[in-house]
Amino acid sequence: MSSPLVSLSKTRKVPLQSEPVNPGRRGIRIYGDEDEVDMLNDGPGSEERIAVSSRYGGIAAPVRSQDPDFRDSELMASMTRKLQQLEQQVQAQTDEILSKNQKILALEELVKTLQQHQGEVTMQRQEELETLCAQLQQQVWEMERFLNDYGLQWVGEPMDQESSEDRTVSEDDKRDWMMAKKFWKPGDSLVSPEVDFDRLLASLKDLSELAAEGETQVMPVPGGARLHALEPIPLKLYQNGIVMFSGPFRPFHDPATQRCLRDILDGFFPSELQRLYPNGVPFKEIIVETPTLAAERQRSQESPNTPAPPLCMLRVKSENGEQAFLLMMRPEDTVGTVRALLAQARAMDAATFEIFSTFPPTVYQDDALTLQATGLVPSATLLLRARRAQLPSPGPSLE
Repeated sequence: MSSPLVSLSKTRKVPLQSEPVNPGRRGIRIYGDEDEVDMLNDGPGSEERIAVSSRYGGIAAPVRSQDPDFRDSELMASMTRKLQQLEQQVQAQTDEILSKNQKILALEELVKTLQQHQGEVTMQRQEELETLCAQLQQQVWEMERFLNDYGLQWVGEPMDQESSEDRTVSEDDKRDWMMAKKFWKPGDSLVSPEVDFDRLLASLKDLSELAAEGETQVMPVPGGARLHALEPIPLKLYQNGIVMFSGPFRPFHDPATQRCLRDILDGFFPSELQRLYPNGVPFKEIIVETPTLAAERQRSQESPNTPAPPLCMLRVKSENGEQAFLLMMRPEDTVGTVRALLAQARAMDAATFEIFSTFPPTVYQDDALTLQATGLVPSATLLLRARRAQLPSPGPSLE
């Protein structure tokens, strides 16, 4: 009796040729009953079933074939998504380009406006600077005029033009320079005075006419007040100074003298006399003129570049010390010439006073001696006193 397995081995089933399977996919073998496989293949949307013989049960697993429509739909969906993304990206870039174009147009308009107004702004700025420069020049001119009214002159600070050799100065030189700067004298800043005598005399004449002679002024006295007639103020004019009232001598380089002369030249009474003479006072001018001074003035006017000849400067004080006379003489002038000039300036006899010096104590009685011989060159200070008869002189006399 033969076994059932023998019959199976005799008849061999050959599987059907299946359709080509998508190389990208691989079929899955399903092992089971034939009915179950048919039920699965009969369902909706099922794919084509291909029977394959199996060594175990004789049923092969179905192999699904790829649908071309399905592949096209997936491709279309993918392309649609990519197109939507690209459209969104293009729209964003378009908006960005439009925004940048608007900014560029605005900046171009701004540049054009600035270029149009650049010339106008430059001209306006130039006018402002020119106006400021004119104002500063006016201020500088006013300050210089103000300083000149008081006999001062702005010199500024020296520019640093020292060479390397000048910088290697010793400590002693630096110390001397610092001491000189520390002890500054106001007279160092004064301008060399130049007085216009013609203008000064004209101003004095005008002021004297304003304060006419003969007017009275209330003067306080013990127990009351009384009227006092205004007397002209004696004002002696010298080449280098003035003497008001009875002295002392006031040189032109003195700041107080310069203020007084400035007031007179400006047409005002001197401020220093305002307390004593609030309504003004006439002046009586006295000019002490020496032949040497006149010759020197003429020489300086005719030949200002020629060197001045040697001169002798004599300062003579009166008996009471209230008056001082400054005389410019030549060395060859005599003592008698000096005596005659002093007598003329004082309106008195030359024989009533003596000329002497205290150092050395000497009485100058010989009018024929020259100033060079008496040792009064180039400058000297002399005194006056009343002539005393039959009295020895205070020192050796020169006869």
